[in-house]
Amino acid sequence: MILHYLKLAWRNLLKYRMQTAVSILGLAMGLTCFVFAALWIRHEMSFDSAHEGADRIYLLYRESTVNELGYDTWTRGLLPILRENFPEVELACGAQFWKQMKMEVEGQDPVIGRKLIADSTFMQMFDIRILQGTPNFLWSLADERQMHIYDRSEPIAVTEETALRLFGTTDVLGKTLTAFGPATICAVVSSLPQSSLSFDFWSGARYSESTADPLLLRLRPGTNLNTFRRKLDSYTQLQDGRRIALFRPYHLLPLRQYHYSEVNEERSINFYYLVLFSVIGLLVVVSALFNYLSLFVVCMQTRLREVELRRVCGAGRGSLVTLFAVEYLLVLLVAGLLGFTLTEVSLPLFRRLSGVDGQVYLPQLLFFLGLLLLSLVALLPFVLRRHRWNTLRSHRLRRLSIGVQIGVGILFAFAAVVMMKQLHYLTNVDLGWKREGVAILSVQRYKEMGEGFEKFHATAQRLKQMPCVEDIIENHASILGSNIVGGHSVEDWPERRPDEEKMMIRVMFEGRAFTDFYGLKLKEGRMVRDDEQNGVVLNESAVRRLRLDNPIGQHITLSGHDMEIVGVLKNFHSTAPTVPVYSLALIGKSGFGMRSELMHTTNFLIKFKDGHWDDLQERVRQMAAEQEITEYTLNNTEDLYADYLKSERLLLRLLGIASAVCVLVVGFGVFSLVTLSCEQRRKEIAIRKVNGARVGDILRLFAHEYLLLLAVAAVVAFPVGYVLMKRWLESYVEQTAISLWVYLVIFAGMAAVVALCIGWRVWRAANENPAEVVKRE
Repeated sequence: MILHYLKLAWRNLLKYRMQTAVSILGLAMGLTCFVFAALWIRHEMSFDSAHEGADRIYLLYRESTVNELGYDTWTRGLLPILRENFPEVELACGAQFWKQMKMEVEGQDPVIGRKLIADSTFMQMFDIRILQGTPNFLWSLADERQMHIYDRSEPIAVTEETALRLFGTTDVLGKTLTAFGPATICAVVSSLPQSSLSFDFWSGARYSESTADPLLLRLRPGTNLNTFRRKLDSYTQLQDGRRIALFRPYHLLPLRQYHYSEVNEERSINFYYLVLFSVIGLLVVVSALFNYLSLFVVCMQTRLREVELRRVCGAGRGSLVTLFAVEYLLVLLVAGLLGFTLTEVSLPLFRRLSGVDGQVYLPQLLFFLGLLLLSLVALLPFVLRRHRWNTLRSHRLRRLSIGVQIGVGILFAFAAVVMMKQLHYLTNVDLGWKREGVAILSVQRYKEMGEGFEKFHATAQRLKQMPCVEDIIENHASILGSNIVGGHSVEDWPERRPDEEKMMIRVMFEGRAFTDFYGLKLKEGRMVRDDEQNGVVLNESAVRRLRLDNPIGQHITLSGHDMEIVGVLKNFHSTAPTVPVYSLALIGKSGFGMRSELMHTTNFLIKFKDGHWDDLQERVRQMAAEQEITEYTLNNTEDLYADYLKSERLLLRLLGIASAVCVLVVGFGVFSLVTLSCEQRRKEIAIRKVNGARVGDILRLFAHEYLLLLAVAAVVAFPVGYVLMKRWLESYVEQTAISLWVYLVIFAGMAAVVALCIGWRVWRAANENPAEVVKRE
């Protein structure tokens, strides 16, 4: 019997092959998009969930005005306080991670690794085991075995994976590698799989317990988190004659959320974008499913004669339900098979794009089974109440289906256009400085360092002689891609209130040469001189935070030094577009009594001619070989700034694919519904022609109906899209405007899609011979 139903179902699907193909394609593509997004989300949320007591491990962080992300995890002096004064804390440990470390073994190419500096508490908290060797790598400055890494070989531990990657074996005890200095392997330890705290090799806690980045703590079982937070907030300590709430600036972040949170500076993509992409995939599935459901129900009306004939021949309600269910589910099964095929074909590209590994087929199967169940539940009311489903309701369902699909298409197109506009705006917006044609060359090591700075000056002279170089300054910081900008505290200023704490701002030891190179502008006053020890220039953000109405000539205490404000610099962006302009102070190279020649000696800021980036790279490579520069980095400022927008570019790529699929599904869905409508209204069209209607009149009849649906869908979709995209834009400091032309272009584009979908099919139906149509009907 089932085989008989399958044959009937297959024949009916072939009868409406266009509608069937559209439904299958839309469901398969939506299923693939949703499954990939769900897999990516699950991957991001799986980090650090396998540790013992993972739900009780937290990381301390605070909002920061000097960190590019707007947050930092740096703590000072809090670790011993947590261990001694808070019995709720089961374990507390600090750690430091040195990223992008070169691990070199003699005779092999260097390998990039990640260094961990921590004490034995880290090992206890995360159940790390010493598989071979001794714990001598856990040495500290207080230990009698203290040593300096430049003078003697440093004892370290490596993970099993690192040992295999470097030596091809785990029998590595006593072997030597170079990682910012010579190091001897004294232990092999287990690694941290699927963790944001993973490492390749481990060195002892040489730093003092007073500093940690990050600071991790594991609470005892049964600890009330809210009560513990209140206790942290209320803890104070006497400093400089005043009570300071040490923990009040800090927040507790569950370690399991750290990987995809904004606090993680190594986060590959904004987690919100992944959720958005999964919702898009789900909407594509729902849109295609709704399209197929409405098509199926409308088709049921054309088969009422067949249904009544089957009932006369003895078919019961159960057999009729089975007949329609088999036909309905056959399309879903074929769509599922196509979805699995698309997933298999796209999986390598997805893994390269996301870096995500993991099982994809089981989640896809579970989602597909859920889709089957949901589809059956949605279909049953139409099948069981077929005798109450009249033609008027059938037309309403068809119009509703078309309206919903057009609305979803408008919403996706609107979101994609606004994102493209915002990305273009961020790429080309005036940041307050000139970044086009600017490169940063940083020399880390020469084969022989030589005396003083002679080699650096020789490198500068060689750069100036390159025909592709327009200007160069040495011994200076860079606005992007540099870690020389540090945070300093403003201890006192004219408008400081008695109960107000110190204020952290960024400090750069730069003067006129730096501001002229980047084209920075003064708002008032003058630029600080390099030989000026007590002068400071503040940017507009710093002046605003310090509440200074007439800043020129006023004094502030910066890191214990009395400084006179000599100028105010206009704000400029040097961070991600989601981060406000930070408070900044410019101090001459002799400020704080420092020697100017010790500042930024490895940086060369280069302006090169337009279109000569490849030439500059090749000439620097040749110069490095000739001058025996063993380690250097050459970065294009445009590329460094583009890294800030990598999440937006990835989202735009994902959304562009999903939007194209959605518009395609909408177009084919409208076309299939128009085709079905023309089939049902063939006699009406023929009678209108007999009564004198022309082809243009019939085209206008259909166009009026569908353009009205387009207008209604636009009235609903545009406000929803505006609310969603306005909220998304508010996460950026610099925002593009949602102009009127965006609405007009999208409406005109969707109108063109609808016109193309209905034009050919209605024109064909309107040109049929009415006599033949009436005779067949």
